[in-house]
Amino acid sequence: MHPVLIKFGLFELRSWGVAFAATTLVGIYVAVKRAPRFGMTKNNIIDFSVIILLFALIGSRLWYIVFHLEEFRGHWLDTINPYHSGYFGIAGMSMMGGVLLAIIGAALFAWRKKVDFVKLGDVMAPSFLLGAGIQRVGGCFLNGCCFGKPTHSFLGIIFPPQGVAGSIFPNTPLYPTQLFASALGFLGFALILWMEKWHKFNGYTLWLVLIYYSIDRFIVDQFRYYESPQIIGHIGPLVFNVNEILLLILFLTSLVVWLRGWRKINKTGAS
Repeated sequence: MHPVLIKFGLFELRSWGVAFAATTLVGIYVAVKRAPRFGMTKNNIIDFSVIILLFALIGSRLWYIVFHLEEFRGHWLDTINPYHSGYFGIAGMSMMGGVLLAIIGAALFAWRKKVDFVKLGDVMAPSFLLGAGIQRVGGCFLNGCCFGKPTHSFLGIIFPPQGVAGSIFPNTPLYPTQLFASALGFLGFALILWMEKWHKFNGYTLWLVLIYYSIDRFIVDQFRYYESPQIIGHIGPLVFNVNEILLLILFLTSLVVWLRGWRKINKTGAS
């Protein structure tokens, strides 16, 4: 793995940060190109991208802190301190918290700006899946975080000992869940764009993306390693943590709203 791409004195150019920057730029570019089709302007997309980015970062950090309190106990300033052990940067993010807070932040900002939230979501939601595809492989895989459970299958990858995965499981093949998530992100992006040929109501794409992501993340989490305090329980071979509870809520809510919109438009068309 290559968590540090370039090091010059105290400055380190990290793969996670580079991937995040690339994800942001590509995501905004795709959304801007899609905007006219949905009656949105470039300024709409830029404004909301900034809000979503800010809330996603805050949410990801808060979610990580909540489930890693022992890591910061006695030195709480480290939760926001960008300088650690000779390098600058905030280490420790959790995507699930970022997703939830980004949705909340975008909805509040849309309400304040009097912009149709679901129409905005239709424009920007595919960029989220594309971004997940880029970030998971360019950031998480190269960084060695978000790794999977030990495995004896041919899919197993041995991570270097200097990384988090290798320090916890030295010389042990692990599921490359980062690559699983990346592949599902790219697949979802292509699938959603293909399904947009049937786009008939506002929110069609937004709710489909959230439905897809809920399933996508649940599948990946079954192979991903989580510390025992994060595990709520098991149902047969399935593992459940707090993420799965939130994913279930997200899935059911999005599915109900999407089905309601689909039935309403079909009923209107039939009449």
